[in-house]
Amino acid sequence: MTYLCCHHLLQMAKLNAKESYGQYKSILADLEAKKFKPFYLLMGEEPYYIDKLYHYIAEHVLTPDEQGFNQTVLYGSDVTAQQIIETARRYPMMAPRQVVIVREAQQVRDIDKLEIYLRQAPDTTVLVVCYPGKTVDKRTAFYKAALAKGVVLESVPLKEEEVADWISRYALEMQMNLTPEAAALLADYLGPDLNKISMEMDKLLVALPTACRQISPELIEQNVSISKEHSPFSLCKAISYKDLPKALRMVRYFGENTKIYPLVTVLGALFSHFARILKYHALHMNADKPSRQEVAAALGMHPFFLNEIETAAKHFSLQRTARIIWMLRVYDGRSKSNDKGEASDGDLLHELLFKILR
Repeated sequence: MTYLCCHHLLQMAKLNAKESYGQYKSILADLEAKKFKPFYLLMGEEPYYIDKLYHYIAEHVLTPDEQGFNQTVLYGSDVTAQQIIETARRYPMMAPRQVVIVREAQQVRDIDKLEIYLRQAPDTTVLVVCYPGKTVDKRTAFYKAALAKGVVLESVPLKEEEVADWISRYALEMQMNLTPEAAALLADYLGPDLNKISMEMDKLLVALPTACRQISPELIEQNVSISKEHSPFSLCKAISYKDLPKALRMVRYFGENTKIYPLVTVLGALFSHFARILKYHALHMNADKPSRQEVAAALGMHPFFLNEIETAAKHFSLQRTARIIWMLRVYDGRSKSNDKGEASDGDLLHELLFKILR
């Protein structure tokens, strides 16, 4: 089997986030070396890599003087595949190439017709198709032509347990010192949204003292745009330690700020938390007791946070945890139906909290 066939088989397979990152770095390295391809298909559920490559191409393939006549941005809702092809086949003006960028290309209904263009794609055009939120059908002639004639990025979102490692890698690239504990803290605060993570990490970089490149948990709490006192993450912690006064303050705050913290978000965080507690109990039912590292890996979390789960498991038995998960499903259903009556989302959350901590 040839290398090309192997490459195509790998592309056809479902990628993971690490492989997606590798694709991104490889494409970016070629762009930085001015090795431009005639066609780029940037697709996938994670918009971060798509946006980064799109902006790099828009800013660096042409000089500022060349961009005025030779750079065109189209939007999928406004064009057909034929209009994209006609634009891409134009000759550049007083420049070696032109750049044509199609934003929101998933809205182009006949996008597959670009396969006709790819049969004889001119070297004088760099055509960039941004297809965020979903992927092109890999069985189509268009996708196969994109692989053969150009470059394809499949941008895969991180899983929850991969976030801390991604943050550590990003910090290393930014020449920041980040302890595993600080990376885990950021991961729990920010979740898997890479655009949000990079924005907050850049903010931390600016906040660092000139003579210091060390990011501490204290620096994170002072500068990250999430309040430690009022967050679903902190509510879970208060419940783990059965700190009723603190949990009540947060629930009251969530009820007054439902646009920032909608009930579905809070219930989702509580469900994930108690699902971990349930899994912790299940792991310790085996005759062979797992190590702390094995437990943390199985729970998809950093060992730094395992003490909280251990404490919660002491407060909530296996049977109690299972019942709480059932209650979370019930309240989620009530919040989306007429069963809630005149109760507000804040009322439902307040009632649920007392049932959890009674």
